[in-house]
Amino acid sequence: MLGPLERTVLSVMDEIEEGTVREVYSKLRGNKDIAYTTVSTTLERLFEKDYLTRTEKTGRGGTRYVYKVKNVQSKMAKMFVDEFLGMFGKKGVSALHKELDKYQ
Repeated sequence: MLGPLERTVLSVMDEIEEGTVREVYSKLRGNKDIAYTTVSTTLERLFEKDYLTRTEKTGRGGTRYVYKVKNVQSKMAKMFVDEFLGMFGKKGVSALHKELDKYQ
């Protein structure tokens, strides 16, 4: 299960596809008051939860991680269904299915 901040950071990562903590922080900083260390910790957690990959990049200023979003649509869909089931049960899933049929 992802928290609100993890979802926001994952959304940014989905948008930019690849980036450092600083790049993600720059994107988020415009919309919310957030600390650099919070972004760093959140990216680390998303990596540990297998939503991101990361590689080390050495450059001016030392070594830093470059994170890249994985193809997580099926994982996100499962998480959504699990949360939805927990909140609304099977009857809620039936109602959602009927609503989704309208989009086909």
